Amino acid sequence: MIKKYILFFFLIVIGCQPPKKNHDFTFFKWNIHESYYLKFNSSDTLYFINTYPLEEQTSFTILNEEEKEKIQSTLDIISFPKEKEFASSVDDGETFAFELKGKKQSKQLKIHGHQGPNQFWLFGKSLETIKDQHTFIKINKKFDLSEFNKMILSPPPPIICNQCPQR
Repeated sequence: MIKKYILFFFLIVIGCQPPKKNHDFTFFKWNIHESYYLKFNSSDTLYFINTYPLEEQTSFTILNEEEKEKIQSTLDIISFPKEKEFASSVDDGETFAFELKGKKQSKQLKIHGHQGPNQFWLFGKSLETIKDQHTFIKINKKFDLSEFNKMILSPPPPIICNQCPQR
């Protein structure tokens, strides 16, 4: 009888815990030396899509529990700003882009030239560190990044010059 109560109590406790969020997350990094995407979907697999120099190559690695939990917990708490893009007027430099898809909505952010929320720069650097600590295995898998690329390849804002002659 006691065992039944313990089992019943255990099932109630487990049932009261909120389910973990499943994330569909894409990270993009670009600079003059490299260009790549990282895809994470709450499993222990991290996909690396290398697009530098021109040929796209997909590979994967298995994250350890600590790395997976670090990414998962950051995605659970990070707050996307209302603005979707922060950029400096400098054309070179480094660009990070983030997309977090949920069941009902998608959140995006593009930051360039050390502009934008610092928490995203730190998150991007932590993702780089995780990537650099792994050896990736090439696979023949393609991801549809066309919607994501619309954000990262958006045209630059117009240059406003008050001293330029009007045409």
